[in-house]
Amino acid sequence: MNRKWHIVVALSALLGLAASSSQGPEVNQVMREKLTHAQKILEAVVTSDWVSLETHSRELEQLTNDPRWMVLKYPEYARHSSAFVRAVQDLHRAAAQRDLEKTPQAYIAVTLRCVDCHRYLARLRIAK
Repeated sequence: MNRKWHIVVALSALLGLAASSSQGPEVNQVMREKLTHAQKILEAVVTSDWVSLETHSRELEQLTNDPRWMVLKYPEYARHSSAFVRAVQDLHRAAAQRDLEKTPQAYIAVTLRCVDCHRYLARLRIAK
């Protein structure tokens, strides 16, 4: 279990690196906000701070409604974004239920959805 948390922390750090300057200042800012919420969520998961977990998962979901979130108009990006939103909703639901089993799993799913999308965007940039 300890190894899994090390992997999650490493993936969270990668999310910060993935918000590169080539995306533009607005996208960089929204990705930084996403990273801040993801870090706060990890802290809340580890400490079982349910109030903070619910707050930050809700704020992360609201961030996906920000116009800066959907600046890319590719169908594949929309698919990745939808998968991320569903994962965040699952996390919020697990937090609201105070589910000690599902909450860490849901956080990992959110992180993996981030990584999937950032890998897609990296391939897209390479292809261009």
